[in-house]
Amino acid sequence: MTAGTAARGGALVAQSWERSRRRGIDPDRTGPLVDLEGADLSEWRASHQIASVLPLVEKVLVSGVVDSGHLVAVADVDGRLLWLFGGRGVRSRAERMGFVPGALWSDEVVGANAPGLAIRHDVPVRVRGEEHFLAPAHSWSCSAAPVHDPVTGRVIGGIDVTGRDSAASDEMLALVKATVLLAEGELRSTAAGVLVPEAARALPAVPAADRRVEVLGTHRPTLAGAGPLTLRHAEILVLLAAHPEGVTGGALAELLAEGRLDDVSVRAEVSRLRRVLGGEAIGSRPYRLVPGSVDTDAAAVSALLATDVGEAVRAYPGPLLPASDAPGVVDLRDELHARVRAAVLGGGSTSDLRTWTAGPGRDDPDAWNALARVPGLAPAERATAESMVRILDDRLGA
Repeated sequence: MTAGTAARGGALVAQSWERSRRRGIDPDRTGPLVDLEGADLSEWRASHQIASVLPLVEKVLVSGVVDSGHLVAVADVDGRLLWLFGGRGVRSRAERMGFVPGALWSDEVVGANAPGLAIRHDVPVRVRGEEHFLAPAHSWSCSAAPVHDPVTGRVIGGIDVTGRDSAASDEMLALVKATVLLAEGELRSTAAGVLVPEAARALPAVPAADRRVEVLGTHRPTLAGAGPLTLRHAEILVLLAAHPEGVTGGALAELLAEGRLDDVSVRAEVSRLRRVLGGEAIGSRPYRLVPGSVDTDAAAVSALLATDVGEAVRAYPGPLLPASDAPGVVDLRDELHARVRAAVLGGGSTSDLRTWTAGPGRDDPDAWNALARVPGLAPAERATAESMVRILDDRLGA
């Protein structure tokens, strides 16, 4: 590291300390916040772009440094540790200061540290011993560098080496930077961006009106112009679309997982979702969709029910997010299904009954019975409808 680079690193540390003091962070009592654990952490890791090049990171960096008592950490753009490699003893020591997967080591949360500063300022950084703001980290040193999306050029995370004094050496920082360059090259060289999930990109080129979320009758929700969404992100969008007035973090947590989710986890998910949609799509305090930013196929079906039952039933391939067990989503799913069914049975045409029984209503004996009673129906179709009534009646009576 040159003298100029070292001076710049020192200035970043000094500025970070001043920010931390202004925010009232207590260096002796404040600790990292673990906001993702278990299945939520596993899902986020699996969907992250860096997961694609993790074998390269292990081969180039991990294999060369962990045997010398160092840790290798890979973080996302929020400074959240996703993967941690190292021997059992050094990992146990690190756990005592909260350096664990799922913990937020951003500059905003815990003050000066290498991965947090590298991601915040988009520069390679090293932090030695007592340069860390948190007192428990004073016996550690670290070097980190940011990782960039090969398509947008934006920071998507960081790679860090933490350990004894040598973790902040010129040689270690150079090795970290080289690993990052190789990882970015691997992402960049992949044809058609296979290793860069579409859902992880910002969408400045996608008109807001075209950002429709497909959530009906599918276990793979998608966002037009972006690609697949995680189930949790789709659930959040559906719930926000159903509450245009907005919902608080606590209310959203209850709608997503009654009694099993907290505000912090919701905030983390919304933060990630904003990176998918673009920062202006979701408002805060309370959380709400900015008008015109996102649409859902469920909302479209709901609107059609008031004007064109035929179009509504043709646009309804099946229940809303059938894989979701989020209480708020379950209620919306049951309500929409009941409304479409009632519209078909209450005033739908013969064509609507055919569409319904051929799709979402294929196990609906009332719909088949209504179809069997349609005047002028062809004998073969009437016989099929009557047979389906008997089959379903027998099944329900079993």
